Amino acid sequence: MKFKAKFFNGSLAFVIFIVLNSGLALGEENKSSSEINKEKFKYHSTTALSLVMTKGNTENLSLSFETDHNFEFSKNKINFKGRAIKATSNSATKTEMYYAHLKYDRNLSSRAYLLGFSRFERNKQAGYDYRVALSFGGGCNWIKRKNTQLSSEAAIGWNNEDTTRRIKLNNINNPQAVIEKTMSAAFVSALMVHRWTYQINDSARIHLQETIFINLEDLLDYRTNSYAAVIASISKYFALNTSCQVIFERKPVPGYRHTDLYLLSSFVVKL
Repeated sequence: MKFKAKFFNGSLAFVIFIVLNSGLALGEENKSSSEINKEKFKYHSTTALSLVMTKGNTENLSLSFETDHNFEFSKNKINFKGRAIKATSNSATKTEMYYAHLKYDRNLSSRAYLLGFSRFERNKQAGYDYRVALSFGGGCNWIKRKNTQLSSEAAIGWNNEDTTRRIKLNNINNPQAVIEKTMSAAFVSALMVHRWTYQINDSARIHLQETIFINLEDLLDYRTNSYAAVIASISKYFALNTSCQVIFERKPVPGYRHTDLYLLSSFVVKL
């Protein structure tokens, strides 16, 4: 299994190399325009309040709050995204899910870029108290047109996870014990993301995203996150969003289900 992990690790590094070089090659065609295009600082964001139906480890109707902020300056781009889903019924918590990530992109050309990515997740209904990750890699904008965008990203990083059944710190006053327990739950991972956006008309677009996560120390421990959305703008600052998200875990926390489904109907504020 270690040989497979090393082989997969090397293969993924090779894929990242190919992606970056492909982007650089494609970007040569627009080299003159990319040199001229030194953009000023840009900021845009979306904030959404959603009605969510969940199915899988928990089945409930609840509310979701999500915010997405993007900062662009020169060849740099910073993205922050956060989401919270929490609902109670009869004074008992039924759904509690938190997600946040911070992502940095550094353009190498009009198509290729390097990236750094940090993530935090919490979902007790799926059996884990937290999941944190730090990854580095690269991406390529394969198609970048007015009405169509297609991009891919690949990264390798470090993960740490605390599940309700994996780690129990009996003595939190012992720093050495805390460090040992924390490191025993850490592992090297690979992350691949593919995005496709199609602008149907001036006010509507389709967005598809597929995320694949692989534990490089156990190749059978992989997860997929499939997302599909239809966004319809009703004005410059407001939009409606209908989306579906399916999260699959090949090796979930023992006692929990493999699949979670989220159906969202959202009201979006754009800035």
